[in-house]
Amino acid sequence: MEVESGRVKEKSKLESLLKILHEYAYMETIVMVTIYLSIGYLIDNKDICMLNTDVSFILILLSVITLFHGFENGILALSVLAIAMWLFYPIFAYIEFLVALMMTLIFSEFHYYWTQKIKTAEIQANYRGAKLDELSKAFYTLKISHDQLEKNYVIKPMSIRNSIEYIINQKTSIDEDDTIENKQEEYYNRFIGLLEKSFNVNSALIIHRKFSDDESSYLLEDNSTFSYGTLAEKRTAQVILEDYLVDKAISRKTAIYISDDLGEPTVTNDINSLYLAAIPALENNKIVSVLVIERMPFMSFNRENLTSISILLEYFSIEISKKDLLAKENELTLVKDEPFQYEFERMKYLYKKFEVNSIILVLRIDNELQATRVYEKVQKMLRSLDMVTLVRNQGFYYITLLFPLHDKAAALGYLNRLLFTLEEAKDKKFNYMTFDLSKTELLNKYYAEDYDG
Repeated sequence: MEVESGRVKEKSKLESLLKILHEYAYMETIVMVTIYLSIGYLIDNKDICMLNTDVSFILILLSVITLFHGFENGILALSVLAIAMWLFYPIFAYIEFLVALMMTLIFSEFHYYWTQKIKTAEIQANYRGAKLDELSKAFYTLKISHDQLEKNYVIKPMSIRNSIEYIINQKTSIDEDDTIENKQEEYYNRFIGLLEKSFNVNSALIIHRKFSDDESSYLLEDNSTFSYGTLAEKRTAQVILEDYLVDKAISRKTAIYISDDLGEPTVTNDINSLYLAAIPALENNKIVSVLVIERMPFMSFNRENLTSISILLEYFSIEISKKDLLAKENELTLVKDEPFQYEFERMKYLYKKFEVNSIILVLRIDNELQATRVYEKVQKMLRSLDMVTLVRNQGFYYITLLFPLHDKAAALGYLNRLLFTLEEAKDKKFNYMTFDLSKTELLNKYYAEDYDG
């Protein structure tokens, strides 16, 4: 098990065993080969490598080691066996050695191929899962917005999602206001105000990270700051973080609330806690903030409202992280579409870390009417994960499509389908180029028509 910040994270026995095997792979290889040679010596001290048998035991040993650990361990095992062949046999068995070497190379190729396939599949599954989660939250946010409008809980004539976007879009004006000492805290204060108006949250506070680049999985006293609602009672960081509900929510990374015998939320607090609920927001399995509800009316404190608040908190955290990411990384200087920028930077991060590429297809058109017609057709043909934006520069219109986790063949296949669906022959006449994520600089030059750079 792992111990982090006073909390214990348990691992399964299989995970622990595999971790140990991979950490001491070379030692394990030498031990296995030594045991093999010892058995061979006990059976026949003149054939210590068991070469003169009906079954090729040496290939079985090399297949187990190489397929599990890879090329380096396979060569290490073969080297030890070659030394044994040289020392304990009157004539070096070069034929058996070459056969073993050839099979080791084949086994290592299988190991590399399947390892890469598994890594790519995991990355694709995680990315699609994250996109589905974001779309689900966005859809549920829209549903909550309409429910709240029907109940007349929202003061302004706009949805809760628009309210969140409005709060985030005030970043420039908040940054320019020198009277605001803590900019991040101001965003969370206004979000708490939105919850007070929409869900009758009488008293609440939000625990959030001081620094967005903090890599700790948990919120601790030294890396956290607090934003309080209008009526929330201010307590010390130690008292809040050591509260039963708050500590449990941070440890388990899930929402914790006071409940009755049937598991339904209740305001009757019969446990040793100062609060009614603690709801964490996660990003890449890292807690970025925790909403702590202190007081809430009995009729409003129910499972549906708590679920809605949880979704809104996570959605709000995602929106803030988008702004932070684009503030640090924005390589597409001519692209003004922020969702497209964010998706591009996320794909660039996956490429840098895992070398999993994505492809960008750019259609260059010099006529506004043609660009509008083609752009509308492209929007109708998009799949769920693909994105498109329109860039205008120096009299040209660049319809830019991002195909996450796809190669050039996928982009060209999409282009062929687009050309087939365009009815007017003049709409089919345009230039195009494809770029992978290693050619961002070249993409910017294509936007700028920079042939001298």
